[in-house]
Amino acid sequence: MKHTLLATTALVALTGAAAAEITISGTARIGVVTTEGAAAVAAGTVFGKGGAQTLGGHALTTKEIATLDKFGAAAAGTGVYDAGEYQSTTTAVTFAATTNAAQLTKLDALIANAKTLLLEQQNTASANVGQTAAEIAKISADLATMENLRGQVVAKEASAAVAKKADTTVGKNRVRIAFAGSGTTDGGLTYGFSARADHSNTSTGGSQYISGAFGKISMGDLNGGDEQLVGNLSGVGSSGAGSHQEFGYQSSSHNIGYSVSMAGVSFAATTDLVRGADSTKTGSNTAYGVKWSGDMGGATVGIALGTSKIGNVTEDSMSASVSMGGLSIMAVSHSNDNGPVIGAVTKARSAASGTADVYGSAVNNTPDTDTTGLSISYAMDAMSVTAYTRTEATTGVADKDYSGVGFTYNLGGATLKAGFVDANDISIMDFGINFSF
Repeated sequence: MKHTLLATTALVALTGAAAAEITISGTARIGVVTTEGAAAVAAGTVFGKGGAQTLGGHALTTKEIATLDKFGAAAAGTGVYDAGEYQSTTTAVTFAATTNAAQLTKLDALIANAKTLLLEQQNTASANVGQTAAEIAKISADLATMENLRGQVVAKEASAAVAKKADTTVGKNRVRIAFAGSGTTDGGLTYGFSARADHSNTSTGGSQYISGAFGKISMGDLNGGDEQLVGNLSGVGSSGAGSHQEFGYQSSSHNIGYSVSMAGVSFAATTDLVRGADSTKTGSNTAYGVKWSGDMGGATVGIALGTSKIGNVTEDSMSASVSMGGLSIMAVSHSNDNGPVIGAVTKARSAASGTADVYGSAVNNTPDTDTTGLSISYAMDAMSVTAYTRTEATTGVADKDYSGVGFTYNLGGATLKAGFVDANDISIMDFGINFSF
């Protein structure tokens, strides 16, 4: 329940001017959050074929040893291609049945030599160029074989130790004062602002807008157009219990936007205008969202789509919601296309000139992440219950799962809130009382 502390504090009665209004409201909370710790994880390297085993636990087959010995045969000359030989010296590299760190180092050296030799074969300026398609095909096939063998014997490479984390319980208290103002011009344009007491007096403190039949233009501290319309799941707890129900929209902190609604369809577009020290920003910095909402059989239904491009990273999002009576359901999905960031690399030519040739490109892979989530809330009289689940799936990384359940009870001006969250196997409990004025 929100009470207005000060209403109609600025009524301007000038000739030809319309009335304006400023209101002040406030929120506060007191509570505690307990976060589960985590056990210590020792550092180590694990080898294994068909399952994780201790160091040296995998025995290479006779065929695998013979294949690696062939790859490690003594080279006829440093850097000179000879079918099946990837050792850069006249001393042969041999392998044994037991997989250990020393043998992995040998294999990595052969793989590195094969990659270098392949680049030399493909570079017409190289002193060691072979220039035959057969040689290039043979090196490529041998390289694939070595990398496949490495992938079979190494289940997990060296991992750093992780220190034990103890359970923590912290107090959560906060107060915020919010200011809002609105007015209407003689021509029918609506204008206004919103700000919080903890915002600084800058162009991005709070937000300001002007609206009319053309739509609404806003400036200041804005969410991206996609976040405005696609939204987030319903959260739990007095302080959000880690706010794991929220999606990490990359379009946050935009400072100018346009929105318009008509016939149940809403559209929003935002960007971040470059200012002062931000002049180093490059690439795109835009976000868009569109949403339809309407009544279907007594239920309010909403469908929203959003997209943003910040720099060279694109993110798409969508949501679907339905509410009827005290029941509300929300589903949200995010996907991005981070794509590999390509940068040219050079390798010094072995020729006496010492100049550098561009042999290829280095790929800095930024894994794509797909995130999906669902929340359900049900309100009955003064009490409401909420549950949510959200999963982050990143290419090459184990999925991260978050889920929460909580309840609220309206005390009339104050609300009792409690929530429990499983944040990727870390438990969080959040309990407190929230006030509004």
